[in-house]
Amino acid sequence: MRIRPTLAVVGTAVALTTAAATPATAGTAAPPVRTLGVTTTAQLPPLRQNAHVIGRDNGQSAGYAGRSVWIFDDTMLRNPDDFLANTGAVTSDLDAADGIDLESNNPFTEDSSTAPKQLLPLTDAERRFQDAHAAPCATGDQYCGTLFADWPGPVVADPARHRIIFSYGKLCRGAPDGTPCASGFVGTALGTGFAELDMRTHKVSRITVEHPDPAVIGAQPEGSDPTLMFAPGKEFASGSMVLKDGMIYTYGRCDTTANSCALARVPAARIQDRLAWRYYTGTAGDGAPVWSTDPDRAVPVGAGNGAAGSTIQYVPALHGYLNTFMGFYDNVGRYQTAPEPWGPWTTPKAMFTGLPTDQLWDYAMFAHPEYSRRGGLTQYFTYYRPQDTSQQLVRVDFDLAKN
Repeated sequence: MRIRPTLAVVGTAVALTTAAATPATAGTAAPPVRTLGVTTTAQLPPLRQNAHVIGRDNGQSAGYAGRSVWIFDDTMLRNPDDFLANTGAVTSDLDAADGIDLESNNPFTEDSSTAPKQLLPLTDAERRFQDAHAAPCATGDQYCGTLFADWPGPVVADPARHRIIFSYGKLCRGAPDGTPCASGFVGTALGTGFAELDMRTHKVSRITVEHPDPAVIGAQPEGSDPTLMFAPGKEFASGSMVLKDGMIYTYGRCDTTANSCALARVPAARIQDRLAWRYYTGTAGDGAPVWSTDPDRAVPVGAGNGAAGSTIQYVPALHGYLNTFMGFYDNVGRYQTAPEPWGPWTTPKAMFTGLPTDQLWDYAMFAHPEYSRRGGLTQYFTYYRPQDTSQQLVRVDFDLAKN
């Protein structure tokens, strides 16, 4: 029996300027302001995953060719037991009203006969480095037991090039405390890159950077990694990614205290070219966005970011953008709106509170726009629940009202 308890209604509203999806022409009248409010929320059955999956966190997705493609981070498996840094899945079940069937073992086909495998393979250099520092280690080996991992982040479909793009954060972990690759709470960050799923050939690959920063690609335990775009703490695409008019807008360098991220953009066709990136520095006198080639000039745009990231999407019913995320340490899913990717973003408001947990806290809440209904006013969200390692599913119904 599938139980669908209803969560408490959150009586909040967020103002949104319902402009067109491009900046308004200077001198034109301001568009009418409407409010977006939550009307109902419902806790649905958790994701129905591959039988070998014990649990996996993150869980971001994108719609492609009538299916939903999902990318996960750390994945625990049974029969045989295993622990993978990343996995993928795909489903043609695009009706989330009674839950989502996501039993496939890969992001290309709906084969569920075997356990998922690691999605992003290690490079030859990483594999050799791990083998060289595997136990038993030489005396004084500060990298003894080091393992590399890649944690996928935001996911975006690029149908013009028949691919799914996602960012990933590279890290190392498993070495003794006090050494460069000590595990600590999550490991040691090494940089951020981008990967792609070729939906025609079913090939998974890291995207090699054109015009890379030598200080980024060369600062790796194994020597060099030509697929890293950003240095640790300097990354974009750790918050969210959204495709608009052929441009990928990416949010990063997020300040959790100020609850805001900076913004960059790049043509989807040139995401691999570091010189093609531009960074938002504010607006001109006519309200048009201003972009710089210098990432250090990027300014916060007021788009919040939760534990493990956020989802920013264009919502047709709003003629604007919706940002959703789960706050740090409080299990609360929040939302805010803006007429453009650069804002202005409204103050985040609460949508729902996740199920209680006494193991850490609920986190990694993401929207899945391919499941939305009513022009985006009905949204479906997943979040990771450490209590039982499940991917919980929640429906949120919004409504519009004139001020």
